[in-house]
Amino acid sequence: MQQRFRNITERRPELSTDDRVQSVRNAWTNALRAEVLRVGRTIPEVARVVTVGMWISTYADADGSNAFPGRETLATLSGCSQETVTRAVKVLMGVGVLARKRRPNASSVYLLLMPLGGRLDWQAHMHHMTDTRQRKAYAKKKAAEIAEATRTASTDAVRMASMDAVRTASTAGVPDSVRSGGSEPPAENPDRVHGRPRMASVDAVRTASVAGVYQYLPTYGRDPLPDHNMAGISPQPQQRAGEAVQDESSSGEGPAATAPPETPPAPQPSDEPPAVTRCQGPDCGLPLIRPGRLYCHGCETYLANDERHSA
Repeated sequence: MQQRFRNITERRPELSTDDRVQSVRNAWTNALRAEVLRVGRTIPEVARVVTVGMWISTYADADGSNAFPGRETLATLSGCSQETVTRAVKVLMGVGVLARKRRPNASSVYLLLMPLGGRLDWQAHMHHMTDTRQRKAYAKKKAAEIAEATRTASTDAVRMASMDAVRTASTAGVPDSVRSGGSEPPAENPDRVHGRPRMASVDAVRTASVAGVYQYLPTYGRDPLPDHNMAGISPQPQQRAGEAVQDESSSGEGPAATAPPETPPAPQPSDEPPAVTRCQGPDCGLPLIRPGRLYCHGCETYLANDERHSA
């Protein structure tokens, strides 16, 4: 096989590998391919940048000059947008493998430059490819959201800290009851709150005050005897100015001591229901509904005492 390949190269010198001379375009293509294989795994964007450069090299001469494809043409061949083509060209120019010359009202002219000095520093110029307008807008929005969240969190933390300080200061002077052995069971009394002093509620104070005071119904203006049924309560007559005041003393003086009141005749029984009458005592007039009585209990007691003192 080797002898056959040697015979072919002797007949066709251009296929010989001895003292071969590459063109600038081919050497440039091989150099960029080696760079993609070297850093393509760590910086994936290098492959997209070199793809645009390879399509530019197809329009260049053997010496790497006179390449002027349009940006729209390169975007169609590379399968990307025109903005991506512009960014890829900036990266190639940054690493020093491409030169560009602008022309008025025409596409730019590119010149392929052989890389010198060994490996290229792609990382230092890759920001032209990665820092897009969409990514910048997203980063700005994300930074604003983080700043807002941080500000809200700090405000809430300050507010909670102040509330805790006020609560601690208010309850520091009144310690809760301490029980030995185990945790304290929950209190069933709603008036007692853990960590607060025991205070009686308004309902408890009101109930205790009502239950602790003796309550009774007033008896003024009524007949206390159970056999007297009161039809109603009427106000007592007021003393008029200029009238003589009845003497209730036991001296025996006065009209009450000299002349006892005349007892009127008892009413005759009747089949009709008894009518409501009033007490015949002086300055009384309380209503009575039971027959056979002319005076209420108070007037009878008063008259009996008066007669006893007179006797």
